[in-house]
Parts: sequence; C-alpha cells; structure tokens
Amino acid sequence: MIGHIIAIHNGKEYLPIYITDGMVGHKLGEFAPTSNFRKHTKVDLVVNTKYRYL
Repeated sequence: MIGHIIAIHNGKEYLPIYITDGMVGHKLGEFAPTSNFRKHTKVDLVVNTKYRYL
C-alpha cells in the first residue's frame, strides 16, 4: 500500500492521503484532521481583557 493515495473520511469530507513508509503501523484516521482552530478575533480579546478583573 506504500505509494498509493487513499481517500480518508474526516467526518465531513473525504481527504486524499498519500501513504508513505512512515505511516506504516498507524491508524489511517490519524492523518485526517477533523477540526480547524479558528483564531480569536480582536473583539473577543478586548472583551475578555475588559471583564477579567471584575
């Protein structure tokens, strides 16, 4: 299977993953990220610092 491209489902869509020799012995789901971190907005940071000391 090394050198093949496999479509792995991450819960929302199928992602094409190229299999390398370093991936042998791992579960395929480890290579399909399931969520994205969305950076805090500037408004959230201002509100959090404003009410921190109440």
